[in-house]
Amino acid sequence: MTPALYPIKWRCSVTRGAAPSSPTPQDPDAQAAVAMQHAAFDARQAEHAELLRELDALETLMLAQLKNEDEIMKKWIALI
Repeated sequence: MTPALYPIKWRCSVTRGAAPSSPTPQDPDAQAAVAMQHAAFDARQAEHAELLRELDALETLMLAQLKNEDEIMKKWIALI
């Protein structure tokens, strides 16, 4: 479909991916709200990173345990 098929009133003048306008320095409430959002996002990201590190450590531990169990099973089979 070509853009000519769409009525002009449906066309958007804002470019996709354009950053929203930031609060003006004269608006302290908006700046405080943005600062709170930044802090909340940073906290969520830090928690997510910590959970990923914990998951990686547990996975490493599990693989080491499986390797040990595999070695024990090989020794057990060799005894038979």
